[in-house]
Amino acid sequence: MICGCWEPFRRRSSLPVRTPAASIRIRNCCVSATIPPTHCYLKLDAAVIAMSHLPAVVALLILFTGSVAATDEPDRAKPERSAQGEAPALREAGWLQSIRLEPHGVRVTAKLDTGAKSSAIHATDVERFERGGVERVKFSLFQKHTDQDGTKITYDLPIAGKVRIKRAAEKVTDDRITVRLSFCIDGELMDAEFSLDDRSNLNYPVLLGREFLAQHFLVNSAKTFVFGHDCPQPAPKPAGKN
Repeated sequence: MICGCWEPFRRRSSLPVRTPAASIRIRNCCVSATIPPTHCYLKLDAAVIAMSHLPAVVALLILFTGSVAATDEPDRAKPERSAQGEAPALREAGWLQSIRLEPHGVRVTAKLDTGAKSSAIHATDVERFERGGVERVKFSLFQKHTDQDGTKITYDLPIAGKVRIKRAAEKVTDDRITVRLSFCIDGELMDAEFSLDDRSNLNYPVLLGREFLAQHFLVNSAKTFVFGHDCPQPAPKPAGKN
């Protein structure tokens, strides 16, 4: 068996081999000893290889077998991940955060709860109906959660799905419909899937759960209201155009 190699490849190897007439090509490097610099040969001739060097030859054969298996297919460069494809760094938020509900532009307080899987929003006057073959839901919530008799804002949205919530205190499950809502935090317009829930007896009208938080925020329970609730500024119109 013959393996050809070149001097640059020989110099790249750092394996200590002392077999006078034994050599091997491992991927792109040739291990050899006392062999002309331009060629090397793998000779398994008992008359040439001294028995005292047999362990080294066995080790070379093991390496050679693994090398052949690894080089049956050409090497392929690993694809580089683009900067756009990498997940953004998570921001540290407090356990309470102001958000701005869109498109109404109303500020409400959200509780960031890592103990809850899904997100929820307070909903009253819930009405399910169908329009154009699409299941929809109409619901309202108060602009000020502490004023249950105050001004309401109303949504009319397609139903996104359904979640099953287990109430620990009552040991029962509750099936709720979900919708997708847009809101603003720290100058960024975001959206999440919310289940509709009666949160009139709870302190905060909105709960953001793990499914949303895992994509955007780490929660520091010692902090509150870390970010503003502003929305991105609209791009200015080009001069001379209405």
